[in-house]
Amino acid sequence: MKRLVPLLALLLIGSTLVFADETTEVYKRLFLQAQNLSQKYAEALNLVQLQDPSVAPVLSDALTQLLRTQENYGRPSDKALYASTVRVVAQALGDYKYLDAAPALWDSVQQIADPLVKADALIALGKMHATDYAERIALLLRDLDFKPTQDPDYGEKVAYGAIFALEKLRDIRGFSPVFFASVGWYSQRVRQEAAQALPNIVDDPTDPIMSIIQTESSDRKVLALRAELNSNAPNDRKIQASTYALSIGQKMAPTDPADARQLANLRKLALNALIVFKAKNPDAVPYCVYSYKNGYDSEERLLALAALGANGTDPAAAALSDIILRLDSDQQAGITGDTRDRMAKAAIENAGLTGNKLLKPALITVAADNNWSDGIILAAQKALKALP
Repeated sequence: MKRLVPLLALLLIGSTLVFADETTEVYKRLFLQAQNLSQKYAEALNLVQLQDPSVAPVLSDALTQLLRTQENYGRPSDKALYASTVRVVAQALGDYKYLDAAPALWDSVQQIADPLVKADALIALGKMHATDYAERIALLLRDLDFKPTQDPDYGEKVAYGAIFALEKLRDIRGFSPVFFASVGWYSQRVRQEAAQALPNIVDDPTDPIMSIIQTESSDRKVLALRAELNSNAPNDRKIQASTYALSIGQKMAPTDPADARQLANLRKLALNALIVFKAKNPDAVPYCVYSYKNGYDSEERLLALAALGANGTDPAAAALSDIILRLDSDQQAGITGDTRDRMAKAAIENAGLTGNKLLKPALITVAADNNWSDGIILAAQKALKALP
C-alpha cells in the first residue's frame, strides 16, 4: 500500500499536466477559430485565467495574430474591444516574463494607436527584462520629453509605461530620458514616478549626470547633482561629479538674477558634498579658492573654506595658508570688519582640521599678531595644537 501512494501521486500529477495541456490546446484552437472579436476577447480571458505559464506561447501567437488582423477593426466599438484584448494578452505575457514575445510587444507599441496598449506593452517589456529594447524605449521617452503631445493624456500614459520599463530594464541609457521626465511637462504623478525610478535604473549614473550638468539649464544642473548625490554611486564618483559641477558653476556668467542664484545653489551643493565626503582631491582646490574669493554670498565663501579644511592635501593647506596670511596682512593695515573676522576665524578653524603641518607658519603669524581680537588669537592657538 505504501508503494502505491507515490505511484498514485505521480499518476495524478501526470494526469493534471495532460489535462492542463489539453485545456490550453482547446483554448488556443478556440481563439484561433473565433469568428469575431468578442469571441477572441473571451478566449483570451479564458487563457489568462488558467494562470498557467505554459499558456505563454499560445498568448504570444494570439498577439501576433491580433497584430496581423488589426485593420479589420475600424469601428470605434471594435477598436476599443481590440485594444482591451491586446492589453489582456500583453499584461499576461509580462507577468509570465515570456521573452520570446518581445518582438510582438514592441510591434504593439509601434503599430497600435491606443496609449494604454502602448503603455501595457512597454510595461510587459520591462517585466520580462527585454534588454534588447532598452535603447528604443529610451529614445521613445526622450522624444516624448521634448514637448507636450497634442493630447497630453496620451503622452502621459505612454511615458508612464516607458518609465516603468526603463526602471525594470536597469540600463544606463534609460537614465537621462527618465531624469528629463522627472523635470518635464508631465503631471505631478508622472514626474514623481520618474523621480522614484531614477535610483533604480543604474547604481552609478555619474556619466549621464555630468553630461546633464554640462549642457542643461542651471535649475536642471542642480537637480542632476542632487540625483547623483542620492544615487548608489561610489563616493569617489560623487566627488568627481561634485568637482565638475563646481567648475561648471564658476565658468558661467549669468545676467539673470534667478539664474545666478541657481548657479550659486549648484556650487553650494557641490561644496557641501566635498565636505561631507571629505574629498582629498587636489583638483578641487582651485575651484574652492574661486568660491571663497568670488562667492555669491558669505555662505558659499564659508563652505569653500570648509571644503579646503576637509581636503587637507598640500595644495589645500597652501591655499588656506595664503588666505590666512592675506587676512592677517589686511588686519595689520587696518582693513577690518565683521565679515572679515568671520572668514578669518573659519579659515583658522579649518586649518586646524586639515592636520597638515604646512599651515603652522600662518597660524603662528596670527597667534602672535595683537591686531586680532582675543577670540581669533585663541582660535589660532587651538588650531596649532591640532597640527602635528
